[in-house]
Order: sequence, then C-alpha cells, then structure tokens
Amino acid sequence: MSEDAMSQENAAKQGNGSAKPTEPKLRPTGEHTTSHAMELNSETIHYQATVGTITIDTKDVKPAASDFYVAFELIDETGKADTTRPVTFIFNGGPGSSSTFLMMGSLGPKRIDIPDAAPVPAAPYGLKDNPYTMLPYSDIVFIDAPGAGFSQIAEKARKELFSVDGDVKGFSAFIRAYLTRFHRWNSPKYVLGESYGTTRGAALSYRLQQDGVALNGLVLISNILDYAFTFDTSDQFYVGYFPTYATVAHYHGKAGQDVDIETHLNAAREFANGPLRTALAQGDAIDETTKRSVAKRYAELTGLSEQYVYDSDLRVLDMRFRKELLRHNGGEDTGMIVGRYDGRSKGYDLDRTAQEETFVVDDSFLDPAYSSVANAYLRDELGWDGTEERRGFADFDWESTEPGKGWTWWHSLPEGAKTSWGAHIPFPTVTPDLAAAIAHEPTLKVMIGNGIYDLCTPFNQTEYDIDHMALPKPLRGNVAFTYYPAGHMLYTAPESIRKFSGDLSRFYASDVAGLADINERKA
Repeated sequence: MSEDAMSQENAAKQGNGSAKPTEPKLRPTGEHTTSHAMELNSETIHYQATVGTITIDTKDVKPAASDFYVAFELIDETGKADTTRPVTFIFNGGPGSSSTFLMMGSLGPKRIDIPDAAPVPAAPYGLKDNPYTMLPYSDIVFIDAPGAGFSQIAEKARKELFSVDGDVKGFSAFIRAYLTRFHRWNSPKYVLGESYGTTRGAALSYRLQQDGVALNGLVLISNILDYAFTFDTSDQFYVGYFPTYATVAHYHGKAGQDVDIETHLNAAREFANGPLRTALAQGDAIDETTKRSVAKRYAELTGLSEQYVYDSDLRVLDMRFRKELLRHNGGEDTGMIVGRYDGRSKGYDLDRTAQEETFVVDDSFLDPAYSSVANAYLRDELGWDGTEERRGFADFDWESTEPGKGWTWWHSLPEGAKTSWGAHIPFPTVTPDLAAAIAHEPTLKVMIGNGIYDLCTPFNQTEYDIDHMALPKPLRGNVAFTYYPAGHMLYTAPESIRKFSGDLSRFYASDVAGLADINERKA
C-alpha cells in the first residue's frame, strides 16, 4: 500500500469515519542550476539559469506558499555571478497569473518564434536565442504567482494571498527571501510588471520600502493602475478606451488612411479628452445637435457607423467595438472580430449576429504555443523535475466574493492618501502607492510602457491615471512614458520588442534627470 493510501485509510478511522485527504506538502526551498552560452552582438556571453522554489509565510500561515522562479545571471570565466549587478524581478498579472508570457516572449535569454498578430499553428514551436534579452545590463528573476505556474499555495493561505494586499505582501516576502538566499541585498534592484502586474508593481514599490527595500527603478507595461475606470458606468471608461479604438481602426484600414498613425492617434486623443468627455459629462441633458456632431466625429475616427455610435449613446463598450469594427467591412475579413489583447489580430467568430464575440481571438492564438514552449524549456533544458501540471492561472473563482474562494479586491491606501472612504477601499487604486513611493524616494525612476493597439489596458487611461497622481511638480519627471506598435503583450511584435529593448537599456543606464530623453509624452 502506498503512503498516500495509508494516510487516507488512517484518516477514515478517525472522527466519524469519513476520509479527509491530507493537503499535499509544499515543495521546500531549493534550486537547480545549469550553465549556458549565447552569441550576442558578435560576442559570446555566459550565463547560468536557476529553476527553484522559495517558501514564504503569511501572518497566519507558515509556510503559506512555495513560489517558483526562474533566474538568469551573467557569469564570468570561472562560472561566478556578480552580485553587484542589477537584478530585476519580473511578473505577469492576472491576478494569479504565471510568468509564462514574459518569460518566453520578452527579455529572457530565449524567445518563442511564432507568427506575429496571426493564427499560430500547432506544435512544434520555435525557440531561439533572444537578441533583446536584458542580461547585458541586469540579471533577471521571473516569478510565478502563488498557485500559478509551478508555484504552490497552502489551502489555509488562500484567504490572505488571493487578495490585492496579501498578494503584494507575498511578493515582497519572496523578493526579500531571494535577496537573502543569493546575497543580493546590496544589488541595484528593479521590478517589472505587466497588466495586473502593474497594479501589483506600483503597490509593491511602496510595500518594499516599508519592508526595508528601496527600488532603483520600476517598469510598468500594459498598465491598469486604477480599477475605478473599469466600471462601464463611468464616463472615463469610454474616454480612456477611445484613442485605442482609433488606432485599431487605422491599422485595419477603417479610419484615418490619409494620415500616419501618430497623427491619427493624436487627433483621437484630443477628441477623447475634449469634445467626447464634455458630451458624456452632459448625460441625458445633451442636446440633439451636439450628440449628432460628436457621433459623426467619433465615427470618422473609429470606422464605426455614425448611427451605431449614436444608438450606443456615444458609449461603445470595448467588446462591442471588437465585434463591430469589421462586421460590414466588405472585404475578406467581413464579420471577423479583432483581438482584445492585440487589436491587430483578427479571427472568425462563431455567431456573426451577436453583439459580443464568442471567444477572445488573440488569447486563443497564443496561449497554447506559450504554454507548450514553457513546459518544454523548463523541464527539458533547465531541468525542472516537478511532475505537477503547469497552471496558467491560480484556481480561484472569479465570480466568488468569499475570501479564499475568490479574489479579494479591497486595497489599503498609504497613510495620508486623500480619500473619503478612509484608508480601505473596495478596489485597487494604486496611484497613491506609486506617488508615495516616489515621494519617499525621490531617486526612484519609473518607466510606463503601453502598446497602442491594446484593447485590454488602453494607453489613454494610463495617461489619465498618471496625470492624477498629485505628484509635486519637481517629482513629475520621475515618470517616463514609452509607446509601442503592438498590443497588450507589447513584446510579441518584432518592431516593438526591438524598441522596448532599446528603451530599457537607456532606462537602466540613466538617472531620474536622464528620463527626459526617454519620455515620449511631452508636456
């Protein structure tokens, strides 16, 4: 009889005789390291890759989680890493996401080789040395969130870690444990987060300060910093999305074909932040002439019909835009839908008459390829010996409001933040955290990156959020904006990853004063 079977049999003999399966033990702290080399800029660089886990505690549960990570470090001719180099902690979002997309598509030493903004065939997939890796200027640590990827979570810890603030505390605990284990406390430290990882990253920059860690820099890509805008009852929802509608329409030849993309984008931004905002603010009090005029200009910039915009009360939901843009195009792509994460993508829907798409086209294209390559790379090349399935997301219930079963969205603001709710608010607004982090550490530099075709986290909303941080004027130069000709996973497009790599290289080499040369959003 196996040990598992024996434990279940013993459990059945206790209490009322009902079997209570024991929770699997968390994988203990440990690692496995391999050595590698690659050609970069006509030179051979040597690096080591470490796959491992670090256990973390929460206030109430010890140990609470076993966090999986993959670290890449440059090594010298003796095989030794330099602990004085910068180290960058990188994570995806979700919340509750693995690091698969960033690890396999962006800045690591290997990068997936698949078509851009197009359907992806089935396996085998290409994996090649990445000329855009950040290894020349920083060591890298990719982190899976608790319960996602190869990370594990204790059942009793779900209530704490499956929450905005508990998640931030957990990542702080991991980073501090990593710094101790690998003697990196005195290294320059950076954090890079994507999507919900920007929510986490902004709050984490402040949390780390409270826990004794000051970041040198923070990189936030595909940003969502204030969840208030995600409520489509807010006028800001429609203002924030509008310029991205216009860029996607331009890409697909539906609007602005007589001007370049930058000119079209700026016209859309000006319209959104001016006439559209003013019209939406009037609500039902808007006069018919103004409503018709705004609907006309809206249609010109987005390729939607004027009547559709008017009938939508000037408020077109993002999922309806994705379905409507090509519905009557007249070409081979008539009736196709465009992607949520990357508006350049398009695919066939199963119900052409429905107002909303039946699946998210770009996610369906990319997820199987990235998941397959990550499993093969981690297991076969880097030597991860775990047999458990790699999870794209932690298994909490998105619909549940019960702590531990769903995600708890409440967030505690930094002390002194301006709020009529008090310090504890029912959704994450983390611009106060970021503002506090910068104010407490005026040398903290921040790079904000967004894809202009991202219909998940629109760039115009990010601009609005940063503009409303209430930073003292001398500190506003601590934040630099960069933009990319891609979608949410802005590193998937060859032109975009090339630019992203160059922007990051300059960001790491600069101080706060040097951010003016990186910033693409001029006052």
